[in-house]
Amino acid sequence: MTTYNEIAGRRVNFLSSDPTYVDTNSDGQVWYNSTTATLKSWLPTGAWSAGGSLNTSRGNWAGAGIQSAALGFGGYTLPGNTLSSATEAYNGIAWTNGGNMNTARRGLAGCGTQSAALAVGGTTGSTTGVTEKYNGTAWTSNPTGLNTVRRDLAAAGIQTAALAFGADNPPSNVTESYNGTSWTSLPGNMNTARGTSGGVGSQTSALIFGGNPYTAITESWNGSAWTSVNSMNTARQRLAGAGTSNLSALAFGGKTSGPTFSGATESWNGTSWTSNPTGLATARSYLAGCGTQANALAYGSWNQPPGSATEEWNFGVYSYSAAAWASGGNMGTTAGYRASTGTQTAALASGGYTGTVKTANTETYNGTSWSPVSSMNTARYGAAGAGTQTATVVFGGNIQPGASAATESWNGSAWTSNPTGLNTARFQMGGCGLQTAALAFGGFIQPTVSAATESYNGSTWTTVNSMNTARRDFGSAGTQTAALAFGNLPASAVTESWNGTSWTAVNSLNTSRSSIAGAGIQTAALAFGGFPPASGATEQYNGTTWSNLPSMSTARGYLSGAGTQTAALAVGGYTGTAYVATVEEWTGEVATAGSKTLTTS
Repeated sequence: MTTYNEIAGRRVNFLSSDPTYVDTNSDGQVWYNSTTATLKSWLPTGAWSAGGSLNTSRGNWAGAGIQSAALGFGGYTLPGNTLSSATEAYNGIAWTNGGNMNTARRGLAGCGTQSAALAVGGTTGSTTGVTEKYNGTAWTSNPTGLNTVRRDLAAAGIQTAALAFGADNPPSNVTESYNGTSWTSLPGNMNTARGTSGGVGSQTSALIFGGNPYTAITESWNGSAWTSVNSMNTARQRLAGAGTSNLSALAFGGKTSGPTFSGATESWNGTSWTSNPTGLATARSYLAGCGTQANALAYGSWNQPPGSATEEWNFGVYSYSAAAWASGGNMGTTAGYRASTGTQTAALASGGYTGTVKTANTETYNGTSWSPVSSMNTARYGAAGAGTQTATVVFGGNIQPGASAATESWNGSAWTSNPTGLNTARFQMGGCGLQTAALAFGGFIQPTVSAATESYNGSTWTTVNSMNTARRDFGSAGTQTAALAFGNLPASAVTESWNGTSWTAVNSLNTSRSSIAGAGIQTAALAFGGFPPASGATEQYNGTTWSNLPSMSTARGYLSGAGTQTAALAVGGYTGTAYVATVEEWTGEVATAGSKTLTTS
């Protein structure tokens, strides 16, 4: 096989961080960033690409940090327009909830880094000058706030050397500097009073652009005075920006007039603005931004969906994420509510509902295509399964009408009915483990929802401690002694963990839903799909918290899952209008914190 080195005359490097390029000889260079689990290349242009969705939709909030280590805090949550104190941190792939601010507010400004951020000003219903500092875990209120209380202001700099400038309602041109302890009013006021502007840079080299009412005005700060410079090409307010000084900045998003939202993206070289041919994929305002002119992040929005969207800007760097869903081979039978076991390249799908009838159909998957094999002895849907492609046990299900306790074992060629079934007949339950060491939990016994848990040793079922929350139509992952249950009908985010003896409530999913599928183990699980409405949302669990990942292409519920957190399979389901045979394959990697040794291939 011909290698990339033979084709391009250079190797694909394995790096723990993106290199810095200074000349055009780097055009076409390809490398793998092991920290963010992405394949990247260098090309002399800029573009936005989708990032992991926020856990909580919101806007009119503040950001800090860089593209691969960002922070978002405060704002108005959606729906409901509720003031928020919540904080989320981004690792370049997914968002994780952090410590809450002491004062919930919107219209605030932020600056600094992910582990040393500053939140200043805003409104709680009343305009405030409250200042808080973040240490990567918790927020601390500063004893003194801004000298001039204000909202919809801009900020620049770091936690110990910051600048706050401008404001809206009423418009302000006031500038203040912060030394890590207190704010000082400066004599250098802006030339044009305004708020909802973009602001970037440092305490001694900042830039402000745009603002209310729909202006393109830009001003540059040199540490003592503001100077009017060339205006942006697109006049707008409620925009965001990224950049490190008054010589290098990026402006994006905003509102251009009336109900019109903008995705326009412009770069500043210290003298003039240049419009990028393509803007944000999601035009929006009241978003947050951070990063540099070459590597920026845009996240959230308010008053227009989706308020959870994240986009990554790379100038010269194109990312090819290892975390994504791709189309797999479609099943031979269109159905939902199947029992799926095995791995992404060696799976088994059994039973299900076609939209009109229950089925006993069984198919095997080799990573490319499905093949029909011997059918189960009992036709049913909503059953659960445990095991591998050649050694599976399927239990429970709806035999239409009514719940079944039937248990069958598959040996790779035929099904055998077990003389004894579940102690509690039910369907739409959770299941995990192996053929000789399985766990069944929850489910539906019309009209009762169950919390019952049973353990299987390969021949008999034993009733053990019940779940804390009775549930049906939920997702599951894990083993007989270390399981996870998530979701419920009606839609819920509740998650529980099983240690072999008892169930414990743990952190909930970010998106409440039912009819969800799962894959993986208790400390490395994947949750995907669900209702209502039909969803393609994907989340990963690290044993403590859930993080959002790229969604499936086909939004659906009543699907089933198999495989691991990094190599999962989504099988069949219902889109809300039709049952499908659609199969998608998940390939993902989990970003890890800490340094890694730099190596090359």
